[in-house]
Amino acid sequence: MKLDEIDLSLLDQLRVNAKRPIKAIAKEIGVHHNTLLQRLKRLERHGIIRKYVASVDFQKTGLDLHVVILMKVISGRPGDTSQFKEILKMSELEALYATTGSWDAVSLWRVRNREHLNDIIRRMNGCKTISDTHTQVVLYPYKDSEDFNPFKNEKQVLNGKK
Repeated sequence: MKLDEIDLSLLDQLRVNAKRPIKAIAKEIGVHHNTLLQRLKRLERHGIIRKYVASVDFQKTGLDLHVVILMKVISGRPGDTSQFKEILKMSELEALYATTGSWDAVSLWRVRNREHLNDIIRRMNGCKTISDTHTQVVLYPYKDSEDFNPFKNEKQVLNGKK
């Protein structure tokens, strides 16, 4: 599906605040709210908008540490989730990606404290498919994935301004 300037403007606005009323977004973009509602439904139907989620401050919920753990697996291929079966069941796992390079996967975790992190590492070391790990604690997020919004720049590209 090809996206036009209206689609990109809508995506931009939703990335900033998905709870904003459609009429307010339509007014800002300069289209009728029924037109924008149809665009929204089309983006959902085509799977471009997959879901609407809350932006949570995990530290305020008691998950004070954000951790990156690199993993090497004994065998398997990228996309084979069976090698991570035990890890995928852990509720502290935020994201898990197959990667290129020296490490086979990178995982993001949310944990309460160092003791909780040690428990996660012990559980990972018990996984038969994981041969090695490297753990890093995030000290400060300069930019979170929820802040990623390329649609403003895409509008400039479509208008020939970049």
